[in-house]
Amino acid sequence: MFKMNMSCKNFIVLLLCILISSCANTKITESWVEPGLSQSYKRPLIIGISDSQQTRRTFENYLVAELKKKNITATASYILISSKQKLNRETVISAIQGTDIDSALVTYLVAADSETKLRDSPLTGSYSGDSENNMMSSTLITSPGRYSESDVIVLKNDFYDTKSQSIVFSVQTRTVAAESIDEIIKAVTGLLVTSLFDEGIFK
Repeated sequence: MFKMNMSCKNFIVLLLCILISSCANTKITESWVEPGLSQSYKRPLIIGISDSQQTRRTFENYLVAELKKKNITATASYILISSKQKLNRETVISAIQGTDIDSALVTYLVAADSETKLRDSPLTGSYSGDSENNMMSSTLITSPGRYSESDVIVLKNDFYDTKSQSIVFSVQTRTVAAESIDEIIKAVTGLLVTSLFDEGIFK
């Protein structure tokens, strides 16, 4: 009975680790807020810079919807800036003239790469996971370990005060082994919204 209970406990621990690690692929690697910043914002422009207009719209719409749940009235940039226009400072300034937009959140790709790492088997007794993406082997293997390659996406998220046209807050995120663009968008958006409220950018 004792052996059976221990086996069940070990299995449950292993299952929980897998479930937790599957949701732990995105994290904040860098964060900065302007020292002494006391102003909060209510009407940001959401700008997703991407070669794909579909990805841009998906990201902007999703973030606008998430902020709306928290009573922040955000505007997707594609509504004011068409796909034929170049996304730069001049275009943004021109687009928000005459509006009540008080800030702009600009999200863009910093790096897209892959990494290969040796992962120990969870059956060796020494498995502790990987500090970067915290993933476990998807199969029960008896070999000492295995090599795996994961896509790495790094995004920069800069928050501008439209009056001073300067960055007041910035966050960099790193996503490993995402299965889809939608997964990255949801994960990054969740971290962004939390950080913006934690730092008092939104209230």
